[in-house]
Amino acid sequence: MTTIAVTGGTGFVGSALVKTLLEKGFAVRIITRRRPAAPLPGAAYAEADFSDIENLKHALAGADAVVHLAAALFCRSKAGFLKANAAGTANLTKAAEATPTLKKIVYLSSLAAGGPAGSGAPNTESQPEAPISYYGLSKLEGEKAVKKFKRGQFVILRPPIIYGKKDSGFSKIAEWVRKGVMVNAGSASGRFSFVYLNDLVRALVETLETAKFDGGTFYVCESRSYAWREFITLLAASMGVKMPLLLSLPPWAVYAVGWAYEAISAVIGALPVMNRDKAREAAGPNWTASPALWEKTAGWNDWTPLEEGIRKTFSRQ
Repeated sequence: MTTIAVTGGTGFVGSALVKTLLEKGFAVRIITRRRPAAPLPGAAYAEADFSDIENLKHALAGADAVVHLAAALFCRSKAGFLKANAAGTANLTKAAEATPTLKKIVYLSSLAAGGPAGSGAPNTESQPEAPISYYGLSKLEGEKAVKKFKRGQFVILRPPIIYGKKDSGFSKIAEWVRKGVMVNAGSASGRFSFVYLNDLVRALVETLETAKFDGGTFYVCESRSYAWREFITLLAASMGVKMPLLLSLPPWAVYAVGWAYEAISAVIGALPVMNRDKAREAAGPNWTASPALWEKTAGWNDWTPLEEGIRKTFSRQ
């Protein structure tokens, strides 16, 4: 039986991926810092520290492939992002290089690694990367580390905004919509790409089941983009609440909010839900990407439309 190691397997994307892999008959080993109180039936667990290569070698032993989902989304410094997302990925790659059975690394990067699309067409894989946040820079450095995996193959996926059931970030947006007020993400005219969780999981599984994506970097998302107002309108409709008041804040104000969240979270000992790095990303005019290369390689383009995906997210089934 093929064994797939999954880092971040207890998270939003990871949990959905692990369940799908188990349903397909793969043996799954979740690599995590600590074993959860309620382990997923059928999955094995290995505790590991991403700063310890020997520890990671032990966690990967006997695995045929690894899907690297674990990442830090909110850090208080550039060094923090690079340690978690760049150095951690480099250590995992070195451990994979030393694991004789392991033949593939699938790395979940981010649209942030490529940077915003500017005022022109959506990002494509042929364009030079221009991250504007420390998070984006750290994910790009992670990509570079994965590309050093020479004994086997790698695949890199760059999703934009991921949404679906049990997403904490999505839930926080929904909470504000329910309260009747929401801040515009970036400029009021900015556009965004989205990918529904099930579509992303489908893409991740396919990278493991076939060699046609090997050595490639792909944007994975619905082929059309949306203005933030469109997104919030669809969200409010699915929730059965009134359209909230949309506030547009200047970049300095968004940056100030990020700083305030960081300061408060430092006092109470929690991770900030907003920070200055996210404020830097908010300054980008358009966060859009084209999935054309993925569609050509995969042979499918039936992404879940945003309206349908939001409806499924809020359904009780």
